Amino acid sequence: MSLAGSLMTGLMLAWVLGGTVWLLTTRTYRITQVGRFAMDLLGFPVELTQSLFGRGGVPYALLLPNMAIFGLFTFAPMILNFYVSFTGGSSIILFERPWVGWEKYGDIFSCENFLEPRTCENAGYNFFTGLYNTLWFVVIQVPIMCSVALLTAIVVNRDIKGRGFWRAMFFYPVMLSPVVIANIWNWVLHRKGVLNETLDGATGALNALAGLSGFDMVMTVSLAVILMVVTERALRSASEPSTAWTGVFAVILTLLTAWANPLSLLGLSGSFWLGLALGLFLVWLVASGKSAARTAIMGAAFLAAVMLLSIQFSTVFDLGSYRPNNWLVTPNTGWPFFWLVFVFCWSHMGFYMLILLAGLQAIPRDLYEAAKMDATRPWRAFTRITLPLVMPTLTVVIILSLIRSFQIFDEVYLLTGGGPGRETYMIVQNIYEVAFTDSSPDYGQAAAGSVLMAAIIAIFTFGQLWLTRRQSDL
Repeated sequence: MSLAGSLMTGLMLAWVLGGTVWLLTTRTYRITQVGRFAMDLLGFPVELTQSLFGRGGVPYALLLPNMAIFGLFTFAPMILNFYVSFTGGSSIILFERPWVGWEKYGDIFSCENFLEPRTCENAGYNFFTGLYNTLWFVVIQVPIMCSVALLTAIVVNRDIKGRGFWRAMFFYPVMLSPVVIANIWNWVLHRKGVLNETLDGATGALNALAGLSGFDMVMTVSLAVILMVVTERALRSASEPSTAWTGVFAVILTLLTAWANPLSLLGLSGSFWLGLALGLFLVWLVASGKSAARTAIMGAAFLAAVMLLSIQFSTVFDLGSYRPNNWLVTPNTGWPFFWLVFVFCWSHMGFYMLILLAGLQAIPRDLYEAAKMDATRPWRAFTRITLPLVMPTLTVVIILSLIRSFQIFDEVYLLTGGGPGRETYMIVQNIYEVAFTDSSPDYGQAAAGSVLMAAIIAIFTFGQLWLTRRQSDL
């Protein structure tokens, strides 16, 4: 019998024999009370704990086994890891590792300029390269993740058809293992993958369409129809324009302004930012309930139609033969990093959506009914009711996603391996490679890196908590 089996057998025998002796010495049972004796024997640990520690100590006594397991498998490894970071050698046995003090940390921080990893020695170069890539990933991914999760939770919280189906579909990727997720997206993104095949087919169809009727005409008519539908939807309401459809219209206006490039007539650049400013101004007018919102949308629609007629789509889009792109290994394009952010959000968003959905469902419906009776606009109801009341839950989501983003490893290692070059090389991958894949593993160096990473995560977490608590106090 294994050690675990022997321990479990001994524990059960102590429970049964000790409980039997304790119950028979403190109580009297008849032969017909066998069932009562069995139930008392089952609850023997609770009764014994209450007799030893009193009623107030029972909860703490019941938590003690869980805390012991938590301490054994969480706190003890943390303490051992901290100790290992001050030791050297290649032995995995703790007592055979010599004490080297701050040497491992000194190797990491031996840099001329901490903002330039190339000025560091090998350990510092790998560590700070992974750290800066990870920080950049966190800065981009966490806002996107939280925003998409909140928007999705708001949508699936409404009374829509197939609401349970959509909730399950958004949560389903969370149940997949990172290996499955990486294989799925490798199948989609490699050179002969689904994405390249789809783009190749779409390019071929557009080339054929352009040859039959002229690409400019087809694109102009198609976008004109889309523009008409979106404008009609934005102005459909008899009272005030729709904020959501105005946002869609703003996106189309931004793209049309960037393509038409009207500032080039004046010898200037920056048409995209001009379109973005116009689009945001329209959204602000509608969300604020300004009286000029409808007039502004109609004027912007006329401006968009003029720009649409001025665009030569055949010069904007390259309709030549499509060249397949390996999205995960092409350097200096930003695509590998982009797809890491996308895949990470796709695979984890459902978990945070579920937490936010619980927070949204805890908001009393009476508040929305009262706001509706007061003719409150949806955007104002969101900023004044939904967002403040869901903020505690959103804070939890931000902190959890922040910690999880710092710990990203599986998706990166399986999709890009940290490449191309060092573009997607993350801090956890550096710790893993130093400890387990190098020809001469350095457990002390890896432990020092993990301690520094834990300190950085703690700083970000406590900073977020402090900011949130300060805002709530205001």
